Amino acid sequence: MTPSQRTANLTPMPSYDDALRITCELLRRHVDESRAIRPSDHIQNDLGLDSLSVWELASDVETRFGIAIPTETFAEIATVEDMARLVLSLQPSAHPAEAPR
Repeated sequence: MTPSQRTANLTPMPSYDDALRITCELLRRHVDESRAIRPSDHIQNDLGLDSLSVWELASDVETRFGIAIPTETFAEIATVEDMARLVLSLQPSAHPAEAPR
C-alpha cells in the first residue's frame, strides 16, 4: 500500500469545534428538543441525563469517534465541553494544546 492509500483510509482527527458539535448532536438524542445545549452545560444537572443516559452517551461517543473511554475518567466528565476535550485527548496522537482552555 502506498502512503497516499494509507492516508486516504485514515479518519482525520476532529478539531475541538468538531468534537463539540458532534457531542452536542449525540446529546440531542437525550435532551428535550427545545433545550439549547451549551458547552458549559453540566450533562446531568443542566441537561437532566440520568446515569444510564450518561453511559449511553459515552457509548455513542465511543462509537462515533472510534475511541474507548476508560471507566475511571467518567468522574472527570461533568460538562459538554469536558466530553469534547476527552474525545480529543483519546484520539491517536492527540495534542492537548489543541483544545481551548
